[in-house]
Amino acid sequence: MKFEKRPQALRQIVFFLILLLIAAACSPKPQYERVLSVELVQPQSAVTQGHNFDVQLKLKNSGKYNVHVTRIVLPKEIMNAGHYLGSTPPLTLNQNEQGDGLIEMDLTIAPVGLETFNFRFQASGQGSFSGKGKVIAEERDYPFEIAIMVEGVNPAGWEPGVSPQTTPNALGPIPWQAVVQIEAIVNVDGNKKTGWTGSGTIISSDGLILTNAHVVLSDRFYRVEDLIVSLTVASDAPPVRSYYASIVQADEDLDLAIIKPYQDINGYNLDYSLLNLPFVPLGDSNKLDLGEPLVILGYPGIGGETITLTRGEVSGFTAESPYGNRAYIKTSATIAGGNSGGLAVNEHGELIGVPTAVGTGDEGDAVVDCRALMDTNRDGYIDDQDSCVPTGGFINALRPINLASDIIASAQQGQVAIETGSGGSEKFEAKGTVIFEDDFSNPNSGWAHTSSEHGVTKYENGAYTIAVNSPMYYVFSDQEFNYDPIQIEADVQVVNPVGDGDFGFICGHHENGDTYSLEVSEDGYFSVWKQVGKQVTILIDWTYSRDVAAGGRMRLSAQCGRDGIILALNGKVLGSVVDPEYKGGGVGMVAGTFDTAGTKVSFDNLKILLP
Repeated sequence: MKFEKRPQALRQIVFFLILLLIAAACSPKPQYERVLSVELVQPQSAVTQGHNFDVQLKLKNSGKYNVHVTRIVLPKEIMNAGHYLGSTPPLTLNQNEQGDGLIEMDLTIAPVGLETFNFRFQASGQGSFSGKGKVIAEERDYPFEIAIMVEGVNPAGWEPGVSPQTTPNALGPIPWQAVVQIEAIVNVDGNKKTGWTGSGTIISSDGLILTNAHVVLSDRFYRVEDLIVSLTVASDAPPVRSYYASIVQADEDLDLAIIKPYQDINGYNLDYSLLNLPFVPLGDSNKLDLGEPLVILGYPGIGGETITLTRGEVSGFTAESPYGNRAYIKTSATIAGGNSGGLAVNEHGELIGVPTAVGTGDEGDAVVDCRALMDTNRDGYIDDQDSCVPTGGFINALRPINLASDIIASAQQGQVAIETGSGGSEKFEAKGTVIFEDDFSNPNSGWAHTSSEHGVTKYENGAYTIAVNSPMYYVFSDQEFNYDPIQIEADVQVVNPVGDGDFGFICGHHENGDTYSLEVSEDGYFSVWKQVGKQVTILIDWTYSRDVAAGGRMRLSAQCGRDGIILALNGKVLGSVVDPEYKGGGVGMVAGTFDTAGTKVSFDNLKILLP
């Protein structure tokens, strides 16, 4: 047996390999990085002051280990942009000394796990708001940046100031000097035009003016750029354009608002201490009784007509939740629509009510004098069938002055607030005999399969979808259920949002095209309208609702019949109207577009009932 000495070089190599093995054994095992992706979904277009907006955070664990989240920080800039209304899922939000919104949590997100948080605000600020927030996890922070643009209803930086408590001028039992005409200047394709006019009443020497909310607020199609106040300088002469005004208080549910001049008609800022405008004393509408005489003053419409006086008497009262038995004062007077927002006084010249048509449930289909400026009914023409609000009509109800006491007090203190409509609080439950129901699992259950350049209807993923591929177009599918009354409800969700798409139900459909449509929209409005031949009649004009604006998956319900047409959302009535001309016919689902094509809506768990 022979032994030989290993070469020196080989011994060094073996020694080096041993060192590497020892180092590998002693070093920590490699760790996979914990990775959390934060996706922010926020409004891509400007939000109107007073409307809701959502900020959504999607947290996805892209790593191979759990991620433990302890806090979400919303930047103070967004907290300043609006009032925080709540979240889905429900979370507790607190603010630190800097004004940031803090949400504490103990959340573990597993690998490939996804958690979504939706935060809802009501826009109250004005301008551009942006800031950096962060999601705080145990191992690191994950930043995100939010940017929201809020379109204000008032000039930036304007403050109304505190109104003096002074004794009204002695204007007498017919205080025509305190009545004004209000013009809403709207933006149509980049051009400013007079959209509609209403009336108002001066209630303080520095220019607080009480009127209806719909007179001064933007609607779905027309953005109000400015308000022009014309003073009554003589009872036999047209009003004189005098001031630009801004909104101090507005409550869409009450349909009451208070505005105040901020510049004279030549563009000069005002010294409120020098205005000394004539104004009326406030009465007590709770003291009114049947048969008491009333004087109503206002301007009948566009064109600079002179002030109009109408006499009547208290003929009754209308109850409405949550405002009690005197939500409206009925009057025997027949008041022209342009008087909406004007003045109603008792025999002592005290302001006791505001002429209002919205929500009375009585006759009258118009509330202000208005010019149609856009094709809002998608028939290819701009005419008096388009909304703006419809021209003509009469008013026979007043909002009692006592219901305005809170917004008057806030306005006198210089507080600015805009409360958009909720759509009502009356409950609705579809109940009766179910004559048809469909979860759309069977693609042969009777609904149309259609496809064209304008849209597609089909069974898809256990639901029924309607896609609209052309602007200013609507697509529907119906089945014949010729009953009166009839109810329909379904789970509805927007699959492909475009911002201004609309969707809902049709009823009373006939082969000649006669149809009733009950719809909600992506941007938070609802409407009821009918088409008979080529005539389109808007039964409930597009009305903003915070409930509709909440979006997401919703349970939409409708009832159609001669005794009443009702549209409801998640068990709450949005709007109702009576049309004795209703005739039973086809019932189904509809979706439509305005300026932007491409909306797609999903319907599921549909029921049709006989109440």
